[in-house]
Amino acid sequence: VTCGYLSASGAKLNPFLCNERDMISINSLIYEALFELNENLQPQAVLADSWNQSEDGKTWTIYLRSGILFHNGVELVAQDVVDTFYMFRNAGDDNPYKGRLSCIEEMTVQDTFVLTVTSKYPGMISLYALTFPVVQRNTLSSNVAMGTGPYWCVGYVEDSYVRLEANPFWWKQQPDVHSINFLHYWDISNLLTALQSGEVEMMQTRSTSAALTKKLSYCTSMDYSTSTYEVLVPNLSGILSDLNLRKAILYAIDYNTLISNVYLDMAQQCEVPVPPGSWLYESRSAMYYYSPERALQYLNEAGWADLTGDTMLNQVENGVLKYIDVKILVYDEASSNVRRNAANQIAENLRAVGINASVEALSRSEVRKAMREGEFTLALVALNLSESPNLVPLLAAGGDVNYSGYHTDTMDTLLTATLTAATEQEMKSAFSDLQMQIAQELPVMGLCFRTGMVLSTRPVAGLSGVRETDAYNGMEFLEQ
Repeated sequence: VTCGYLSASGAKLNPFLCNERDMISINSLIYEALFELNENLQPQAVLADSWNQSEDGKTWTIYLRSGILFHNGVELVAQDVVDTFYMFRNAGDDNPYKGRLSCIEEMTVQDTFVLTVTSKYPGMISLYALTFPVVQRNTLSSNVAMGTGPYWCVGYVEDSYVRLEANPFWWKQQPDVHSINFLHYWDISNLLTALQSGEVEMMQTRSTSAALTKKLSYCTSMDYSTSTYEVLVPNLSGILSDLNLRKAILYAIDYNTLISNVYLDMAQQCEVPVPPGSWLYESRSAMYYYSPERALQYLNEAGWADLTGDTMLNQVENGVLKYIDVKILVYDEASSNVRRNAANQIAENLRAVGINASVEALSRSEVRKAMREGEFTLALVALNLSESPNLVPLLAAGGDVNYSGYHTDTMDTLLTATLTAATEQEMKSAFSDLQMQIAQELPVMGLCFRTGMVLSTRPVAGLSGVRETDAYNGMEFLEQ
């Protein structure tokens, strides 16, 4: 199979240096972890054979599968896992596993095939932290470090190609697809042309430029959710401290048009920062829909009415006529103005219900600075959430991305429950309560999760549970 991939110049395949989405998916064929996320984003054991917890829940004893061989024929032992963990922890802020690894305090070798993990939190959320790829300890710094996955790398030229072949040492069933060639491209237009011409047979993308390609007769596709959460962040120290006003804004948005016309059907509506495909998603949190009538009802309850007959809502405060002035800050992605277009449509929807809305497009750094300094009313941004469902950075006081300034004791209690849940049932219940609180209080006003897709000129039967960082999951058993 020949696949195409995008990356910036100088992007590295070594997993400790790799932060390009397409190349992380390539690495998912080369490396395995103690646990992986299944199609419902639920942790399941891979290299871990069994495990148990201490009474306080913070110490995990992990027993490895025996007889697992790396690509160089060396057997997997606990020291490999421990050395890999510390290598990732020291890899810097660009490391894609940084967020989840912060849940681990310490990792030590207990025996040849046994390791001890000391967690920051006592709940089963710690299992998400153990989904980093494991590397053979003597090859940590190699351009192509040794893994245990279904494929090993037999050829790699930076900014050119990666060639994988079936790993004869793999501990599972031998792959049906013997070799995979990944060819490098600089931009999405060239990659799409290569797919159309037959130069490549398969690719992954989240670019809206590819949205029409999936509808062409020569192409099959498979959609997947990403961790990119498109969200309106309100400044709760200003006019949007009024919950009724925040609810009115969400009811005023025409979601169907937004997702189909702006995001070109490459997004999934979601009010809460838990993707709809996750086993933790609470469907009852889908409380908002396009209803200008309900928006006006909430605006009227908040004391706003058209007192001047100009279709804009206002009220008299201390003898002064006051309007609902909302400026939406937004930034564009490289080579795409999708988010600016989304902000413009939302502003149009808001004006239709009497809110004086406008859009200001700035650079990403300027938007971030304005939000950190509280110099904004509403911002449309993308949050790249971790696959580990730790929402403390978004919703706790002082959280790294808590730009709204929201904080309540109730939210703190709910967040703690998600971090301390010891069983699947407890964790699901805790996240259900948390999502309902978010949907009702709107500390952030979620719009959608962006989606991506695998495009192929051959059948994709065999691929399953694909994700943005594991787009070729099941490639080894792809239908021939």
